[in-house]
Amino acid sequence: MNNIEELLSIAENKQKSGNYEEAVELYLTAAKKLEESRNLERCSLIYAKAGFLLESIQQNSEALKYFLKTVTILQGLKREDESVALYLSHLGFNYFIAEKFEKAAESYLQSAKIFEKSKLYRNAVESYWRAGFSYKQNAEYRKAESCYKKSLKTSEESGDKYQQAIVLGLLGILYGDAMKRHEEAAFQYLRSGEIFRDLGEMNEARDKYLWAFQSYLIAGKTEEAEKLMTSINKIFPENNQHYI
Repeated sequence: MNNIEELLSIAENKQKSGNYEEAVELYLTAAKKLEESRNLERCSLIYAKAGFLLESIQQNSEALKYFLKTVTILQGLKREDESVALYLSHLGFNYFIAEKFEKAAESYLQSAKIFEKSKLYRNAVESYWRAGFSYKQNAEYRKAESCYKKSLKTSEESGDKYQQAIVLGLLGILYGDAMKRHEEAAFQYLRSGEIFRDLGEMNEARDKYLWAFQSYLIAGKTEEAEKLMTSINKIFPENNQHYI
């Protein structure tokens, strides 16, 4: 065990001094020794350390490998808590970078459910919408819509207005860009813009109102578009010279 402690100490020093690849090698050596000695829980944490470090230096395919080891070990130990949810969310991120969107979505959904059980609602909301975004990238639009709606419901129930605005904007993009439901897209953008405006996030609010305006035009709803632009120019007078 002393040999393992020494390896970990050297690895941490290497990491602090910026020698990341050497640190990773030492962490992995220590993790394998812990795995051989059946100290599985600690082994999983060291694999996760390697994963975080590899992710930070954008070696995502390697990071994916060690987050997967971490999650597999902890799930085998019947662990289901916020730390497992965190590792699952990072697993999802690295699957996404690898363009394995189905697996990314599955990892994010597992993460979201654990976060929700742990009452970490903001984390759950984010994992649900990241699952939706992964499905969207995979052209699985119905699944994406379902995840976004679950994310929205969770944000509403937890009172997280900022996340509500984000998810409504994502729904707008899904409906407009992917599903060609432009009038529905406009409605979601308007809801997003109104919440951002209430929160004082005026740049975000302006963008969402303008996206709603464009969506109405594409949908052929000229009258609604004109009314909305009149409102936009009252709220954001600096836009007058650009949009009228």
